[in-house]
Amino acid sequence: MPKLRTFSRRMESFLSTTRSTTAVQCCVMLALCGLLAGCQTTAGGVKGTADSGAVQCAFLPERPMPSWVSGLPETKDYVGVGQAGSSEGPEQQIRAAEDWARGSLAAGISVKIHEQLVQNICEGSCTAEEQSKILLKAESKTKHTLKGVDIKERWLDRGSCMVWVLATLSRDKVELRRAMMFNLSPPSIEMAGLLVGHLEKMLREDFAVVAADARLEGCATDSATPTCQDRANTIFGAITVSLEKEPMDGQFRQRNFRVKGSLRFQDRLLSSFDVPCKARAEARADAQTIDRAAAEDCRKKVQATMKKDLEMMD
Repeated sequence: MPKLRTFSRRMESFLSTTRSTTAVQCCVMLALCGLLAGCQTTAGGVKGTADSGAVQCAFLPERPMPSWVSGLPETKDYVGVGQAGSSEGPEQQIRAAEDWARGSLAAGISVKIHEQLVQNICEGSCTAEEQSKILLKAESKTKHTLKGVDIKERWLDRGSCMVWVLATLSRDKVELRRAMMFNLSPPSIEMAGLLVGHLEKMLREDFAVVAADARLEGCATDSATPTCQDRANTIFGAITVSLEKEPMDGQFRQRNFRVKGSLRFQDRLLSSFDVPCKARAEARADAQTIDRAAAEDCRKKVQATMKKDLEMMD
């Protein structure tokens, strides 16, 4: 260090007495900077690194460190915290921190959705094939749910030039929507009950199916009433099955049905269907056997329409 101070004093004396050009002075200062390791070149000459860092790390408003940086906040919402160091530029750094926060938040959401689907589809006991199907569906629903994530706060640590981001998502947006199916068919049409069971099983792949409440039956055809609006998270479905004809053809007996229905959510008509379906069996077969086959034929036609329409649902 004594040698360094002696060299510094000599250089200062040299610079004060020399009549060298500005270019020579700059070269000498660069040599001194190299020894002291305390500055860098700029367009206008030489500048200290501390000043450059201060300018670089000032792209977000200055404020004290938020409490969520050191520990997650107490809230009912899902929370994710992300961070990112300096990169190509402030925008890329902020975007990287936001992506990290979303990823952190997605982990908890994916677990919740997976648990709900397991309970819905196989009531807690799934085969390997069902588990594989549920994992794919949970991943898809998680990605869709993340569209509703709110970037709540951003904070820049000017000391380390680290960007921190807090992302939140309401638990209401993660809970599966409920679905309630009503059978508006005449009691004599037993096949309608079989069909409702088929459709409820299909709906459980995406929604939490709940028992039909007779007090809400009107919601299946008009969901704009206050009573229906109070259940804003519920999809109301209804089907009406009618037996159109039952022809006999020697050795065979056939039962022809028509199924009409719809799905409504809040003030929207999600799906509407009107399909014919039938089943045929030997003349000695009882009506229940034919109706089970007819219910399967109806399910395929109604389900194709419902699945396509529900894919358009937000």
